[in-house]
Parts: sequence; C-alpha cells; structure tokens
Amino acid sequence: HGAGSLLARVIVNRIWKHHMGKGLVASASNFGKTGDVPSHPDLLDWLATTLIENGWSQKAIHRLILNSAVYGQGSATSETGLSVDPGNSLLWTRRRQRVEAEVIRDRLLQMSGELDTRMFGKGSLSLTDPRRSVYLTVKRSKLLPFLQLFDAPDAIEGKEKRNETNSAPQSLTLLNSKFVRQMSEKLATRIKSDSNEALVRELYWEALSREPRPAELSYLADFLSRQAQLYEGDAKAAQKAKVDLCQLLICSNEFVYID
Repeated sequence: HGAGSLLARVIVNRIWKHHMGKGLVASASNFGKTGDVPSHPDLLDWLATTLIENGWSQKAIHRLILNSAVYGQGSATSETGLSVDPGNSLLWTRRRQRVEAEVIRDRLLQMSGELDTRMFGKGSLSLTDPRRSVYLTVKRSKLLPFLQLFDAPDAIEGKEKRNETNSAPQSLTLLNSKFVRQMSEKLATRIKSDSNEALVRELYWEALSREPRPAELSYLADFLSRQAQLYEGDAKAAQKAKVDLCQLLICSNEFVYID
C-alpha cells in the first residue's frame, strides 16, 4: 500500500507486456487516472505481491509467467472468441509476436556456436561481434541497418512500446544478408548427422525447437538431395545443400515469430 506496491505493479506489468505483447494495464507508462484500467486487477496485484515476496526477483516472475497455462496456449482463434472479446482482453488465445531484433541476432550467433555469453566489458558497433546484442554500443550516427529493419529502437526518444512491422525487406534481408549466410554456414558445419532425415530433425530442434511434421521431414530430406544435385561437380555439394537448408529455416516465419 504505497510507492513500493506501485513500483511492483509497474515492473510485473512490463514483464507481462514483454511476454504477452500487451500489459494487464495496456498503458504501461501510465498507471494514473488518465491511463487504462487493468484488465485483470487481481492478477496484477498477485504478481506484484509475488515479486515482493521473492525479494524483488524479476527472474522469478519471468519463470512464473513462462510456465503458466496462458503463456503456453495456442494462437488459434474462434468465431465465438472474436465476437465476444475481439481485443483478447480475457486472454482466451495466444497473441502472435515477432521476436525483437536483438533476439534474432543473438539466436543466429547462438546457433552458429559463436555467441559469447560472458558478462560486462567493452561494447561493439559490429553486427558480427560474437557478444550478445545487449553489449552493442548505441551510436545514433552508426545504427546497425539489420537491427533497424526489425524495429530496434533508434535511441533518440524513449518509447513505451516498440513498433512491430512486417515488410518484404525483412524477408529479403534474411535471404540475402552476408551475416545470415555466414551464420548458416557455421551452423551447417556444427551439425553433423548420418542421414538427411536425421539432419532435418536436428536442424528443426536447433532453429524451431520442435520435431518436424511428417510432410516437412519428407519434403526437406528430398530438398537436400535436390539441392546437392544443383551443385553437381562441386566437391562441397552436400555441404552447400546443408547450408541452404539452414538458411531456409532461418528465413521462415516460425523462426522470427513466437507462435
């Protein structure tokens, strides 16, 4: 009952917004009378109390939300749900979200085996630097085009919510970026399997965190064979086909969207 409780509510609301795409209080930067009313006030208070009881551990709140049923539900919609609650205020379905630009970069580095997870130290202005994106130096005259394309903030002004655009240049960048191709090559070198089917399965777990469906497994195993034939006469035909498959999965919607 006071400033500490308000602070706790603001913190858990922003964590909820980060994972769900929308806060329990939609106006995350305005908890005053001119802001939005909480959609689930009891849940907001319970999360705030849990944060305080756990010594203000934000990691505990992240873990709690990520293990919840509401976070784990599917993104399918229904006519009933859309007619009763088109804005999904009652959390009856999972809101599709694209992952942040920094996460896309970090995932590419992680899959390649190059990600440097050490903490602290000097930052960098290089897209290919192996350190996590949180250590990229933000210089307004030298913003990274790859991150800007996926709506990374420009650091000129503070924003309550990032833009989330979906444009053709994003797909074209994943298809044609030298950085993406380099990461695909390193991933292909790191993953080794005895058969095309086993390779597809391993790459699916690496890139999409799931088992391929039977139709996907059959098609992509055949894709590897067909791609190798396109490189016929090249001593590295099989390896180049594997790189193509790695980049194909990186270019999929499922790689950049939480669904």
